[in-house]
Parts: sequence; structure tokens; C-alpha cells
Amino acid sequence: MKYYAQPYFQKKYYNTLAALSAPMRESQLFWYYTQEIPVWIEQEDVFAGWYGFQESDNLVEEEIKDFPRSAVLSEEERAFHRHLEHKLKTSVIFATAHTCIDYQTVIDKGLIYYKTRIEEELSKDADNEMLKAMKLGLEAACAYSLRFAEAAKVMEERTEVEQEKARYHRMYEALCRVPQKPARDFYEAVQCLWLMHCLVPIAEKGWASISVGRMDQYLYPYYQKAIADGIPKEEIKDILKHLFRLLDSYGDGACAMNLGGMDIDGNDMMNELSELLIEVEKEMCLRAPIVAVRVSPKTPERILDSLIDFDLFKIGQPTFYSELPCRKAVMGRGISEEEAATFSTNSCMGLILAGSEFANMWAIKFNAHLPLELALNGGNPFHDEMGITLKTQPKQITCMEDLITQYREYFAELLEICARLYKKVAEEQAQNGPDPFVSALTEGCIEARGDRATCAKYDTVTVETMGLINTCDAIEAICELVFDQKKYTLAQLVEATKRNFEDEDALLQDIRSCNKFGMNEERTNIICKQLTENVSEACKKQSGGNLIYVPSLHTIDENVGYGRWLYATADGRKQGDPVNKNANPSNLLKKTDHTSHILSAVTWDQTAFSGGQPIDLYFDKVWFETKESRDKIKSLILTYLKLGGLQLQVNSVDIELLEKAHKAPDDYPYVIVRKGGYSVRFNEMSEPRRAEFIEVAKRLEQRV
Repeated sequence: MKYYAQPYFQKKYYNTLAALSAPMRESQLFWYYTQEIPVWIEQEDVFAGWYGFQESDNLVEEEIKDFPRSAVLSEEERAFHRHLEHKLKTSVIFATAHTCIDYQTVIDKGLIYYKTRIEEELSKDADNEMLKAMKLGLEAACAYSLRFAEAAKVMEERTEVEQEKARYHRMYEALCRVPQKPARDFYEAVQCLWLMHCLVPIAEKGWASISVGRMDQYLYPYYQKAIADGIPKEEIKDILKHLFRLLDSYGDGACAMNLGGMDIDGNDMMNELSELLIEVEKEMCLRAPIVAVRVSPKTPERILDSLIDFDLFKIGQPTFYSELPCRKAVMGRGISEEEAATFSTNSCMGLILAGSEFANMWAIKFNAHLPLELALNGGNPFHDEMGITLKTQPKQITCMEDLITQYREYFAELLEICARLYKKVAEEQAQNGPDPFVSALTEGCIEARGDRATCAKYDTVTVETMGLINTCDAIEAICELVFDQKKYTLAQLVEATKRNFEDEDALLQDIRSCNKFGMNEERTNIICKQLTENVSEACKKQSGGNLIYVPSLHTIDENVGYGRWLYATADGRKQGDPVNKNANPSNLLKKTDHTSHILSAVTWDQTAFSGGQPIDLYFDKVWFETKESRDKIKSLILTYLKLGGLQLQVNSVDIELLEKAHKAPDDYPYVIVRKGGYSVRFNEMSEPRRAEFIEVAKRLEQRV
């Protein structure tokens, strides 16, 4: 099915839309979409939710015109913006989606709650275009639900089977109520959840990583009522299974569902619904939703045991989050402990406060090697020109301390440049491409009469430090070969790297033979700790007001695409090769053991990297054959989390099966893997990404 249909409606109604203000244009486009996109109910559906055009539909035959835009960036700034991306390999963008709304408030209070607040503001400012657009967006959402209600009514009238009539009538009544009004029972709550989960990506024009937050918490009162009313657990389970099928039916699969954790008083938050959701996940074995478990000192042993399961690990489930370090990470943004205790995971990446935070997850994709180039090359990049005059003055490098200090100075200045650009990029987005619907649901926007891009209570800008571990390894090699052994000069190493190590086999071999992050070697760990501190310090310096810059070491599988784009780096990585994946060692470290891996990963303060910092552990299927070996997995995971690790991702892969699926992907449509942040069907990954996945699995997999 085709869900991304905005270009079709934009083309169809271009003249009408182009005459409107930006907020009203976006809401009207949202209205057209929700009122005209095909919706239907299938015969066996438990509740309503299917929508989209057929794959055979040719929606847009020619390129569509853009709407008129107002400029915030000057032409000079735009030119440097392009230079920064294409020459210096650092991008600054506004990325939609990666959204987690406050489902609890929508389910408990209905969209009428937000509409009432907007009408109160309109009574003070009747001509405000953003407020009017927000109201129209909410009305479109309610009208969308009524379209499904009409479809349910038709299904009810068509069937002569009384049991089916009752099911469709129940569906009809629920759709006439939610999401406009509060849900009255578990069924209506889940129906409301799904409708909102559809509407958010439509409004955001992006289906990437729309998450459902703490589902086991906000649905729990409705679950308890259902049990008290005598509704069989199997009926509740059927509803959840249908929800899971829908969640898996579209998007990128990075829909996170949080389970467990602790409340502010330290009480365990795992409940009967949490356990039922784990049970459903095991039975369904789908790529989505991601099971994101908040592991606390109070998490029951039986829950942990139920999660160490081959059926889950083989599809890359679950993701383990350490409760108290995650709270500390959120509080590091200047957020109170009470609010931090309510955190959710934003898809496969960072931590988010549902409904009060806007997270731009790929805002700044930062070339972590660039500050090292400037430090080693007299303030100049290895390739091309800087394109702007820098304030930082190059200094003579004679030892590791000189190099780290100079790296910190250049990183801080480069991030300041990116931050200035980002503020203007975000302002242009707010002016030209606002999202009135999601803004209405985001705390701070109604009162500010503004878009979520600039007016959310918390505006989180992720700084993806691409190749930071490679940079760490490069500094280690410099320390070993230049400062310690004095076997090469800095100039020799720089020139060899610039030339992609052509005719430098001996030097390349020496660099690759040096210690690397992931071996748990003292100096390499110290270098990584200092680099991450430098990055965190620079991000804090740029943060202020509602704007929070958070560093990240979460690449998903973009480390492959970014690596193809990036020239050679001084750690011995050649042009086009992948950079390090997530917070894992680089691909140049051919083998590591789980213990060295996790001990290296906790030598730096992960709470300062709340944008994302997962490590990936791979387990052979033999780990699951006995309770003793499963307990070893559990102990390893708990040890990592207790030592300060925030996020741990798992895979249990059959290398032989993956190699077969790589050669003949169409013959293995059922193989699901964790690709770095979320689970995907292996045959849907590109050939280079499949190859790199197998390579990483071979390096990081450890037998019992």
C-alpha cells in the first residue's frame, strides 16, 4: 500500500493551497488527505485502521511545484550550508517524524480537550492563523475517524451473521466517539491509539519512527477495567495482536513501545499488561513494535527471564534501557526528576518526554573526523577548503594532550557554526512547513501560537557524531606511532590519509595494528572518554531556553551510507568503507569479546549522550539452549546496565542463514534482523548494508 500521498493531494489542490497562509495551507492539505485517502475495514478486523492507495495507483505523473517560501537563510549562508554538507561531510537539516505524542492525554481526555484550549486562545486572538489551523487539524482527525465509522456501518449492514454484526456495531460506536471524546474502555482506548498513530505521520509527512510511548502504563487502567468487567484475557490479547499487525504494516518498523520502569517513588511499574504485551510479541514475531524495556533495580526476575528468549533475540528484540542512568541523562537537559521519570524512548534512538518535547533526530550529522583534520593540518581540512574563517588558531601538536585540546577547540567552534545554521533552518521550517496538528498536541505550542519546530516546551536537537570511534582510534594510532615510537611524523600520516593510503601498505598495516576502542585498553578508553566529554561540553554550551543540543552515537545502519560518502580517515579506514556503527568498535577491529566490548563502552559517561548511545551484542543460538547459558546473557546485560550503560541492543543470528539470504534475498522473506536501531526484513536491506551486517555480526558475535 501507498501511505505517502501528500504530493498527490498537493498537486490536485495546488492553486487552492498556494493562496493560503502556511499554517492554513498545511492543515487544509491534512484535511484533503484524511478525507480522500482510501480507508477500509477487512472482514476479520477486530478494530478499524487500514488506509492507503494501492501500489498500482499512479498518484503523481510529473514533478509538483513547491509552495511559495519565505527565506530566513541568506544566499551566502545557503552557499556555505551546501559546502558544509558536500565538502566537509556535515549536514544540518530539519527532520520530521520521530514523534511520540502524549497518547495518555488523548485517550483519557479526547481531542476535545485540545480543541477547547485552542478556542480559549482564539477568543483572545481570533485572527491568528496558527490557532485556526490547529483547530482545523483536530477537526480533520475527528472527521477521519467518522469515515471509518461509516465503513463499519456498511459492514454491519452487509452481514447476516449476528456475531459479525455485533463486532462491526461495536467498531462503529467506538469510531463515533474516539479520538474526539475520552475512551470509555480498553477497546476504545486501543482504537484511539491506532487512529492517532496513523494521523501523526500523515501530518508530519514522514512515517519514520512514530512511537507509542509507555503503552503498558496508559492502557493499564483500561485493561484493569476490562478484566473487572469479565472480558476474557484472550479477547484482550486478540485486540493487541491486531494492533501489532497494524503497527507492523507500514513505516520503517522503528515504532517503540516502552515497558516497565519505576515511578518517582521507586515502585516497579511492570504490570500484567506489560507481561501480556511481551507474550504477544513472542507469538507474533514482527519487526514492529520495538519492545523497549526499562530495566530497573526493581524489575522482577521472571520478567528478565522471559525476555532472554531466542524467539525475541532472533528478530532483534528487545532493546534494554537502564532506568536510573536514563533518568539522569534526561535530567542532564535541565529537566526535573519528576518529568524525567516519565521518559519514553524515541523510536530506536534517544530519550523523549512524550507530548512536551520535539526531537529533531538527524538535525546535525557531524563529521567527527573534521576537527582532527583541522588540528593535524594547520586549521585546514584534508580535502578542499574550510569555506569560512575560523577563530580557533592552529597550534603545534607534540603530544596527546595538545591533540585533544585542539580537537576540543575545533569541535566547539564547528558546532557553534552548525547551531547558528540550525536555528535558521528550524525557523524556515516553522514559517514554511509548520505542522499545526502535531503542534496542537505538543505542550507549549498552543499558548505560543507557534509550530513544534520552535515552540515545543523542550526542543531537542540531536548531534550525530559520525565516526567518533574511528576518530578515537586515529588518535590512539597517532599516540602510538608518532609520539611513542616516533616511527612516523604527523605530516607523513596526514599525507598518507589524504591519498587514501595509496602506496602506503606498511604505514596502513601499522595503523591498523594499533590498539582500538573495544579492546578495553587503558589509553584508548581515556581518549574516548575525553572526546565524548568534549562533544558533551560543546553541546551544553550551545543549549539555552527550550533549545537543547544532545550528542548521539546512534547511526542505525547509516554508518554504511555515510562511509561510502566519506574520504579516508586517519585510523586506517579507507575511502568508502563504513564508519563505526552506533557506540560499537570500528569495523577495523576484527574481533572482540563481549566483556571487553562492554567495559570499553562504560568508560565514558553515556548519560551525556541522551541522543542515542547503544551498543550491539550478537549471540549464537546455542546461548539459548540451557538455563545456565541464558543466565549468562542476563548477567552480561545487567552488568552493562549497572556499570552505566544506557541502551543495549541484541541480535541472535545464524551467519550461515544470513549468507544464504544475502545471495538470494527473495528466497528468504521471513528473515528479520536488528539492523542497528530497529528490526527489518533482511531482504529489504540494500546489498551493501546486508554485507556490512554480516561482517559486523561475525566480529561481534561470541559463542558461549
